[in-house]
Amino acid sequence: MVFCKQFQICIFGLKPSYMRLFILCSLLIFSASFFSVKNVSTPKITAPPGTVVLKDSLFIDRTEISNAAWKEFTDNWILGKEDDTALYKKMLPDSTVWLSLKMDGKRYMYEYFNGNNFNNYPVVGITYEQAVAFCEWRTERVNEMLERSNNATFRRVEFRLPTEAEWELAAQGKLDSAKYPYGQEPYIKMKGEEYKVFNCYYPEIDSASWTQGKVATVDYSQPNQYGISNMIANVAEMLAEKGLAKGGHYDMPLKYCTVKEKMAYDRPNRWLGFRCVCIVEKGFAAKQPQTGFKKEKEKPVKKGKQKGFVNEQ
Repeated sequence: MVFCKQFQICIFGLKPSYMRLFILCSLLIFSASFFSVKNVSTPKITAPPGTVVLKDSLFIDRTEISNAAWKEFTDNWILGKEDDTALYKKMLPDSTVWLSLKMDGKRYMYEYFNGNNFNNYPVVGITYEQAVAFCEWRTERVNEMLERSNNATFRRVEFRLPTEAEWELAAQGKLDSAKYPYGQEPYIKMKGEEYKVFNCYYPEIDSASWTQGKVATVDYSQPNQYGISNMIANVAEMLAEKGLAKGGHYDMPLKYCTVKEKMAYDRPNRWLGFRCVCIVEKGFAAKQPQTGFKKEKEKPVKKGKQKGFVNEQ
C-alpha cells in the first residue's frame, strides 16, 4: 500500500505533457509485451525431425543414428514406457564387437554404449533387423506427434533404410561423382598442410605406426551441400538391401571410401551403423491403422513424458 501511494504521488505530480508521454510509453510497453507473448506463432514444421530434404518428398538424416537416439528407443521407450525387459534385452547392441579392436577394445565394450561419454557417437553392434525395428518405432512416434500438431506441412511419415540409389544421391552432395568420388574434397589445406575431412585412413597423412582408427562423433565431418555429415567414412551405413553397406569406415583406407564403393556384412560390427531416410505424405490424409514396430507382448503402459530425438526440430 505504501508503495502504491508513493507511486500515485510520483505519477500524478507530473506535468500534463509528461503525464501524456508516460501513459503513451506505458501503453506501448504493454502492447509489445502482449503481442510478443500471446500472439507470436511458432514456425512451421517443414521437415521430419533431424532430417534434410533430398528431393520432393524424400528426406534423410543429417547424421548417423547416435547412441543417444538408440537409448531413447531402448531405455526410454521399450524399458521406461513399455516396461518390456525381454524386448529391451533383444534390442541392445552387441558390445562384444569391440573385442576385435586391438587397443582399448575392452574399454569400448564396457563404456561405448553403457556410459554417457559416447552418446553423440554412432550406434554400432546392431543387426539389420534391429535397425529396421528402430525405423518402424520412429515412424510410429513421429506420426503420433504429427497427429497432435496442426503446424506441419505434412501429415504422415515413413522412416526406413535407404536404397543404394537414395544413399548415393545424398552422398554425392549435388556434385558430379566422377569428378568428386567422395562427394566433396577429402582434404582441407591450411598453411601448406593437409588435414582430413573424413574419419578414415589417409596413408599419406597418418603416421607409419598407424594400426587401427577410432570412431568419431556423428557430426565429425563438415556437412556436404545437402547439410549431411559423415556420408563418407566414420561408420559404414546399412542399405535397405540386407547385407549391403556404403560409405566405408574409420578403419578403411580413403581410396575405398568413395560414393560408389559398397561392402558386404553378415553380422553386427564395430564399424557398422546406419541412418534413416524418410518419405513424407503431404496434405491431410485420413488416419490409418499403425503397422510396423510391435511389442512382443502387451503390457500396461506407464505414464511418462516422451522427449528427445523424435521431437528434435
